[in-house]
Amino acid sequence: MANLKGGTFQKQIKDAFHRLEAFGVSRAGKSDNLTHSDKLAEKREMYLRDITSFFKSQNLNNKLNTLFTKQNLDNFFNQRLENLSSKTQENYLRGFSSMLQGLEQQNITIPLFTEDKEFFNDRVKIIKDEADIIIENRYIENVDNVIKSLYEDRAISGLIAQCQYDLSIRQSEAFELVKNPLKYLDNGYVMDLVGKGNHRYMAKEISFELEQKLLNNSYDLIDKSTYYQDLKSYDISSHDFRFTAARDNFENMLKNGISEKEAKLKVSEELNHKREAITDYYLKRTE
Repeated sequence: MANLKGGTFQKQIKDAFHRLEAFGVSRAGKSDNLTHSDKLAEKREMYLRDITSFFKSQNLNNKLNTLFTKQNLDNFFNQRLENLSSKTQENYLRGFSSMLQGLEQQNITIPLFTEDKEFFNDRVKIIKDEADIIIENRYIENVDNVIKSLYEDRAISGLIAQCQYDLSIRQSEAFELVKNPLKYLDNGYVMDLVGKGNHRYMAKEISFELEQKLLNNSYDLIDKSTYYQDLKSYDISSHDFRFTAARDNFENMLKNGISEKEAKLKVSEELNHKREAITDYYLKRTE
């Protein structure tokens, strides 16, 4: 295996294009990942432009292909895919993966494929999990015990999971809160947390216990793929905490004398929505 030629990223990009170029070559009967069209060439130019800009911002200047490590790509995708739709994220990951596979097929060393062959598949699974895909039986039985066990396995995973359940928030929002607690915590409330579609959550009361855990957290934030694997050992996904919180909060409201209609609206608001139908969706998936 070899490295891309050239002393600069720009020259290495040109070498990558040259190795991948297969315009006018039929793909019939082939399973290569080469560049067979102008449209694909434009996308790959975008991918390489994006990744080299990121590497420059991180002051990384080794051979371009040697920088395609699991850690570097995790950091890049966490930044590049933020706030994009689930489908756009998935398409970007699949396109980038195909490009790297094409380079490897052309004898270029790609460290990622030695470190983690399932890297792209796992990230796509995470994206699909975060999307509100219709899956039945999302309720986590004994959720408090599950969170306790996660703390014992890896404290930071337990903290993320507790944030998701206690505050009825998505995985990405829990990661943001854990990463920047001082930005959002204000006298026992979580304020101005931004959710899907750039919609801000209503102010959420937070327990003193969880608030202190966030403020005194000394553990490094893990990547989403690690969190995904930690949850996988319990046969649950990150969004299940949000489903479970919706069901538990709804039932607690009913026990406290709140009408079903009002409870559904309140739960919907806690989920950062405004319609009863959203609560119905969550309740149906936790029956």
